[in-house]
Amino acid sequence: MRSSPPKPISHLNTKLRFSLIATYAGLAALILLFFAWNFLRHSGPNWVVFIAQSLPLAALLPGMLTGYYRSFSWLCFVILIYFVKAVDGALVSTAGYLDILFLILTVYIFIAAMLASRWSQRKAKETPYV
Repeated sequence: MRSSPPKPISHLNTKLRFSLIATYAGLAALILLFFAWNFLRHSGPNWVVFIAQSLPLAALLPGMLTGYYRSFSWLCFVILIYFVKAVDGALVSTAGYLDILFLILTVYIFIAAMLASRWSQRKAKETPYV
């Protein structure tokens, strides 16, 4: 039994562009948050922790910048690790506004990357091969 081709998504290019911009903006905000946590403290800069926090995200950037939908899928998996840490930090009694921001950013990035992955995959299926 042959499956029918998927129904076209209206305004797919616009949705894809918006989800890509949202994902990149969320990643930039998360890396800025890591920068603020590690370099704007009174105890001095901590390069090792900053690199450990940012390296998994930076490893996915080349694939994301080329529009490879699997990189966005992998970002969803990787961001779940950050989400667990963000929930842990937001639920302690000493949680601050940066901990809540961290939680919000992880949820935001997960949703944006999920949409970017799905819409990139659909765009690839709709584009005829020449």
